[in-house]
Amino acid sequence: MMNRVVTVLLLVAAAIVAIPGTACACSCAPLKPTEQVGNASVVFTGTVLASRPAKGDFSVPTPPVVYTFRIDQVYKGQAQAEYHVTTNVDSAACGYNFEQGARYLVFASSRESGMIPTEPGLPLHTALCDGDARVRPGTGPLSAQDGIEGQALPAALLTALGKPTAPAPTPTATAAPADGAGGGGSSTSPWAYLGGALVLGTLALAGWRLTTRRQTTTS
Repeated sequence: MMNRVVTVLLLVAAAIVAIPGTACACSCAPLKPTEQVGNASVVFTGTVLASRPAKGDFSVPTPPVVYTFRIDQVYKGQAQAEYHVTTNVDSAACGYNFEQGARYLVFASSRESGMIPTEPGLPLHTALCDGDARVRPGTGPLSAQDGIEGQALPAALLTALGKPTAPAPTPTATAAPADGAGGGGSSTSPWAYLGGALVLGTLALAGWRLTTRRQTTTS
């Protein structure tokens, strides 16, 4: 009788382990803000511009996702205009679901991770337990009021983040003014008009001197 009970318990345990998602459920240990910043290679606030499946040969049923962020403030790492960050699709696999068009505080690491595979050339990755958080839209440094859903950002987090650096603005080409209603003509520099006037003035002066000499010789 005892052997049968043990067999049944083993079968039940095996069935529970075999349930999809149960064995890979994500469990996060609470981290202090200083630990979140310390564990990250890059910390920034930015808005999600786009997302796509990561490229590469992955040994997982669903490939991870690469998110492109437009950066407004960098608290750790190089201040650049964009960052590409990879995360898993499923939150059960510790993936973070970023929403396009929303602004986030992101803690990303470039250290190799067995949990989140990355594609070549894009080493940054983040997970559900790293401390990522959605914040209010904007471009300035974070303040307590930038928390969402009525929750203020903790003072300890703001202290740990420190003073950010804004990335340099992306240079944009300045269009030349249109010439006429068609807009297809080229613009003429004022120096060209000045040069033409000087040439005409020099020719007029030379002609006047030549005329004066002839009149003097005739007299």
